[in-house]
Amino acid sequence: MRFLFPLLSFKKHGGVRTLSLLMNGLAERGHEVYLVLPEDTYEEFYELNPGVKKIFTPPRRRNPISVLLTLLHLFTKAPPADFVVVSFFPTYFPALLHKSLKKSKLVYYVQDAEQLFYPFPFSLIASITHLLPADLILCASTWVKNKTVRRCKILNPPIDEAFHSMPFQCSKNLSHIALTFRWDKRKGPELARRILLNPKFKEFEFFVAGQDPEVGNPNVHYLGNLKTEELIKVYDHSAFFLLTSKFEGFGLPPLEAMARGCIPISFTKTGPLDYIAHGKNGFFVEKEDKLYEILKTLSQNPEKVSELSRNCITTAKQFTAERFLREFESSLSLS
Repeated sequence: MRFLFPLLSFKKHGGVRTLSLLMNGLAERGHEVYLVLPEDTYEEFYELNPGVKKIFTPPRRRNPISVLLTLLHLFTKAPPADFVVVSFFPTYFPALLHKSLKKSKLVYYVQDAEQLFYPFPFSLIASITHLLPADLILCASTWVKNKTVRRCKILNPPIDEAFHSMPFQCSKNLSHIALTFRWDKRKGPELARRILLNPKFKEFEFFVAGQDPEVGNPNVHYLGNLKTEELIKVYDHSAFFLLTSKFEGFGLPPLEAMARGCIPISFTKTGPLDYIAHGKNGFFVEKEDKLYEILKTLSQNPEKVSELSRNCITTAKQFTAERFLREFESSLSLS
C-alpha cells in the first residue's frame, strides 16, 4: 500500500513525533511511504526510516496567500496513493482534494482539540474539518474524541521504544521532580513558574527540560532541550513528573516519564485521563497546596513510591509502537 503524509513542517512537536513513528513503522512493514512538505520546514530532529521518501515543495511563506499556495503545492506535488494521512487541520484540505481528485482514502488522525487554541477564524475552520468527510477518523484520546469528532475511533499514540528498552541507570531520589517547560499559554507556564518560585517547595529539586523558565532559585536546574537518552537519565533519578498544562490532547511526556518509573502529578484532567489512574499510578491536583501535600507525604514513604513507580512502568508498557501500528493497520483493514 502507498501512504502519503502532507505536512506544513517537520519540526520538534509531539504530533509530528507520533506521525514520524507511524511513517517509520509503515515503511518497516513494507508499505510505500511519502512525506510531502515545504523544503524550508524540514528539520532532522526525528530520524526517518530510509524507506520514507521525501517530496519537497517550494519554501513556505507566512502571509495568507503564500500559505494557501503552500497547501495547494502539497496537493499538486503529491503522487497518487492508497491513503493520505493528516493530523493538523490546515493539511486536511489538500488531503480532501487528493481524496476527491486522485481517489485516495482520507485518514484524519486528530491528535488535539486545535479549535481551542487557535484564534478566530482558524478555530472555526478547525471545527469545520471535524464535520467534513473522511474515510477514517482516529482520535488520540478520549478527551480529544469528546471535544472534536465523537464518531472517531480512539488510537492512543505510542512512546519512543527507548523509554521501554534502555536499562535503568540509577535509583530514585524522592526529592527530585522532572518537568518539561514551554512558554505556551496552554502549557501553564505561569503555574509552573509560580511553583518553581514558591519557597514552600525549596526542599525539592526541580529538573526542567525544554525552554528556560527563567527562575534563578538554587533548587531549580534548567537543562535545555534534551535528546531522548539525556531525558531518560533525568527521569531515572526523578521520583515525580509535574504536568502544569491547562489541557493536553494526549500528553506524551508524562507517559514517557512513567515508563522510567516517575509518578506523574497533573493539573489537567484531559488527555492524560487515558493513562493516569488517580492514586494508583499518579495523581490529579487542582491546587498547589495539594501538590505540596502529595509530594511531602510520598517523599517520606519510599515503599509507597516504589509501589506507584511499578504501576507507572506497567501502564507505560501498554503504549508501544508495535501496538500502535497493529491497531492503525487494523483500522484500515490491512491486518
